[in-house]
Amino acid sequence: MRSLIVLAFFIMSLGLTAQNREVRTYYDNGTLKSTYRYTSASNYEVTNYYPSGKIMESGRFINGKMDGAWTSYAVNGIRTSEGLYKNGEKIGEWKLYDDNGSLRQKLVYEANRVINSTPYHRPANAVAESHIH
Repeated sequence: MRSLIVLAFFIMSLGLTAQNREVRTYYDNGTLKSTYRYTSASNYEVTNYYPSGKIMESGRFINGKMDGAWTSYAVNGIRTSEGLYKNGEKIGEWKLYDDNGSLRQKLVYEANRVINSTPYHRPANAVAESHIH
């Protein structure tokens, strides 16, 4: 009976430590490829890296689906996009940036569909807006 209690306690403690853990994956050359920070088996934050070591993208998964803020970067480290996911679908305002990090376009998503697009043109900062229905 005592060994069953010890075994049950051991199994419960394994379950608790598995919920809050960090997992790292690496490229063949040993450079960090991804970092996963788990709060449960299907809920985690992820950061993916280019072979150069710069961040490629970062975001969160809830119940195995993209959820919350996501940001992507170019190989040179400049932000290329940022926006929100809800239950695996793009929602709300997304911003796209050019190679210099300047705002290039704003998109508004509803249920993973673009419902509004606003391009930004340089150098005059002229703004054109289109509505997609």
